[in-house]
Amino acid sequence: MSTLRLAWEMIRYRPFLFMLSASLWTIVHSLPVVFGLLIGQIFDRLAGLGPASSSPWTPVIVFTALALSRNGVLWFGDIAWITYWNDQALQLRRNLLRWLLEAPGSRTIEVDSSQAISTFRDDVEDLLEYVETFVDMGGLLVFGVGSVFVMAQIDAGLTGIILIPLLLTALLTQSLSPQIRNRRRAMRTATENVTGFVGETFGAVQAVKLAHAEEALLGEFRKLNETRRTAALRDTFLTELLRSINFNMATVGTALVLIVAAGAIRDGAFTVGNLAVFLTYLPRLTGYTAFAGDIIAQYRRTGVAFERIRRLAVDAPDDALMDRTRVPLSGDLPDLPSVPLRPSDRLRRLSVRDLTFRYPDSEDGVTDVSFDLERDSFTVITGKIGSGKTSLLRALLGLVPFEGSISWNGEQISDPASFLIPPRSAYTPQVPRLFSDTLANNIALGQHITRERLREAVALAVLDTDLERLEDGMKTVVGARGVKLSGGQLQRSAAARMFATEAELLVFDDLSSALDLHTEAELWTRLFEEREVTCLVVSHRRVALSHADQVLLMDGGRIVDRGPLDELLDRSQIMRDLWVEADDE
Repeated sequence: MSTLRLAWEMIRYRPFLFMLSASLWTIVHSLPVVFGLLIGQIFDRLAGLGPASSSPWTPVIVFTALALSRNGVLWFGDIAWITYWNDQALQLRRNLLRWLLEAPGSRTIEVDSSQAISTFRDDVEDLLEYVETFVDMGGLLVFGVGSVFVMAQIDAGLTGIILIPLLLTALLTQSLSPQIRNRRRAMRTATENVTGFVGETFGAVQAVKLAHAEEALLGEFRKLNETRRTAALRDTFLTELLRSINFNMATVGTALVLIVAAGAIRDGAFTVGNLAVFLTYLPRLTGYTAFAGDIIAQYRRTGVAFERIRRLAVDAPDDALMDRTRVPLSGDLPDLPSVPLRPSDRLRRLSVRDLTFRYPDSEDGVTDVSFDLERDSFTVITGKIGSGKTSLLRALLGLVPFEGSISWNGEQISDPASFLIPPRSAYTPQVPRLFSDTLANNIALGQHITRERLREAVALAVLDTDLERLEDGMKTVVGARGVKLSGGQLQRSAAARMFATEAELLVFDDLSSALDLHTEAELWTRLFEEREVTCLVVSHRRVALSHADQVLLMDGGRIVDRGPLDELLDRSQIMRDLWVEADDE
């Protein structure tokens, strides 16, 4: 999609509100044409050059009435545009987030979290700033043509002279467009690096303290900030340089007018009112010429912004990014859509055949993995570090592109990422993510669940005893990434979130890594006693392995053996080594 086509699609989102804004701002920008004529009449009448019966108060009264009216129109224009801006920004960000969360199939996003934040925040605003130029363009064009026409009627030669430096400025701006684009891209990248470093720092506070690396961390932070400062200065310097050149053209134009008009006034060919008209129009005309340069610069910046949005959205079609479904700016938040569990969705068997996945530019991943999960079974995936356990889960859940097939009750799943979600399946990753909200909201995760269901999920996760030690119980705000919770409390909170979905298939990626043996044993005991569950668990702990109906032993990205635990211990040295290591914990 071209930049101009992008602007057109955005205008079509709420065309009436856009046209209302554009109409109001056309009035605001074009009325100064009339102001210049009135000021000219005022000065001519004060100099006695008007009709004998004319009074300077008449144009003064008209000028005052129009100025007050213009301020009223400006107020309504601000309201209309601010409403459009907020509505459009929300719609663009919603569409981008929806594609990232709901897009069919699996894809690899080559953008880290800091780049994503910058894209959602800054690049979306760049698009809106470009659309804003079209709101102002009509009025500025009316004023530009009208003021030039009026000045040309007074003195065509002088008008041509003062337009020359303005046109040269526009050409200069056009010639610097590649530099504008490159400097904006560099500034955005530097900002992303700082944002990403801050985010990673918050997630590694304990590691930094243990290593006494505070000074080194601050030094790296200063270096990144210095790079960002330099990039921002380069970007701002070029922008402000162009603006200052444009602004100073008003001074050059004013000097030209005074030099040329001095002799004409002495000869009677140029009145004081004519001079007032030129001097009234010239600063605003210069500013509007600068605006024309800004349009060119913003066009380049918008191209960079949309390029970054497309990189984040990967293969999103244009209609997905430009979807014009309204997002309400007021009222209650809508309920999250839920996926109903049909009788056919009740899990009887999950079959995986020849599942293969490779990380880009690497041999790591999984190869030709096949296995079956029966209803109400407990399957443990185990193996040494780097054997492919987490990669297997990510491919199974459709979080990465893969080859092979996955079937639910004998029917092949075409899009696991969209299918294996609550209430069919629920997943807890190796490093759970909590948000800076209450514990209850982190467990519910936007879904409306009953108190009984919430209490049951907390009890199953063996989190009920911890509530007494939390300052506000379930209303405790856990902080960014659950920083106020211990590692075990964080993992059990994530488990409670999964239990609250009442999903058919529960997938755990090393849930017990931060739990002591007693707590882990209690968690599995409660779960088996209270529910009929089908579990797929990555673990190397004895308490989980001992509960397993089948163990899948992985090595080098492949399942090298499978079966009951006692059989694997009899025939597999790898399994015996893992069992001994588990005993040492």
